[in-house]
Amino acid sequence: MALSIDVRNSLPDGSHAADVAGAQEDRLDAAKRLVEAIAARAFEAIAGALAADARFRYLVPPGPGDIVGAAAVAAKFLQWFGDADGFTVQSVRVEPLADRISARYRFLLRDHERWEVIEQQLYLDVDEDGRIAAIDLLCSGFRPTGDPEALMSSSTHAFDAGTMGCADGLATEFRRRIGAIPIGDVLVVTARDPAAKEDLPPLARLMGHTVRSVEAPGDGRLVITMERGR
Repeated sequence: MALSIDVRNSLPDGSHAADVAGAQEDRLDAAKRLVEAIAARAFEAIAGALAADARFRYLVPPGPGDIVGAAAVAAKFLQWFGDADGFTVQSVRVEPLADRISARYRFLLRDHERWEVIEQQLYLDVDEDGRIAAIDLLCSGFRPTGDPEALMSSSTHAFDAGTMGCADGLATEFRRRIGAIPIGDVLVVTARDPAAKEDLPPLARLMGHTVRSVEAPGDGRLVITMERGR
């Protein structure tokens, strides 16, 4: 699963910088694996990213909780997210925080025709084996929101390319679509061809447009948001 994760690194100067940098990269990788597993709602992957005796302390709107054990922690994340019939990763950020790792993500999900958004902030400890040993989590709760398509303004336009790739005319159709919207408007392209990530953003920039974001929600789609520049 490939997520668009904003990773912020912070490396020291000095003779031990290389060793510290390597250890920090290992902790960041462990955190990214956990976040990707949560976003994929994959029990085995979540449990596999955790130490067997991982401790999970969380504060959610109903109240605090404290769980020990990889399987129990994975089950809690699946309890929160596993039954959603619509699920989109809106943002992810992972960065060092002294000897811990900070991870924050925001998900948009639909549960029984109701759209909700949730943001969670995690502080993580990573053990010597590269697994998450402890999680402290603060949660916004599930906040009601509108249908994302209904909320899309008239200045934002959607282009679902399906499985179309550049060999099938994706680039040509993209040029036509973005050329048909007013300057300053936004085109949101949804594609399922992995090559679109490498092909469309450079093409858009070459044409004078602004690439606002490139996201991989984790369900095989690639979502590229671009603003028409000229």
